[in-house]
Amino acid sequence: MIKFTLGGVTVQQSKFKQLPSFLAAQAQAALVAHATTVAAAIAAAYPVRSGELAAGMSVKSQPRKTKARVVIHNRARYALIYDIGWRTPRTTKKGKANRGTMPARPTFIPRVMQARIDLVPKIAAIMRAEGLTVTGG
Repeated sequence: MIKFTLGGVTVQQSKFKQLPSFLAAQAQAALVAHATTVAAAIAAAYPVRSGELAAGMSVKSQPRKTKARVVIHNRARYALIYDIGWRTPRTTKKGKANRGTMPARPTFIPRVMQARIDLVPKIAAIMRAEGLTVTGG
């Protein structure tokens, strides 16, 4: 969590009212650029068999008035199973052939978690550029 305080700074009331939406717009631009880079790195980390895992990567920007949000999503139907594994033996639709278990191959989740950590200094820099004091994080 990032906290900021305004100390010893006189800010015009109109500028202060516009500050949340301005910061959100600045953060949204940084967030989209960061998420696009992360999605490309995740896609490159997937093995190339059918190419469905890499092709399923998408970045969707969801800006709000005072919030910055980007969703990185993999549309491949087995992306989650690839990432976390599957302990129950898999079978064919008719239930005849045992395909065994699926070992976990952490690709998406660890990279997204690290990307979130790497994003904090970028957001803090945006806030500092506006004269805000950022502590913690």
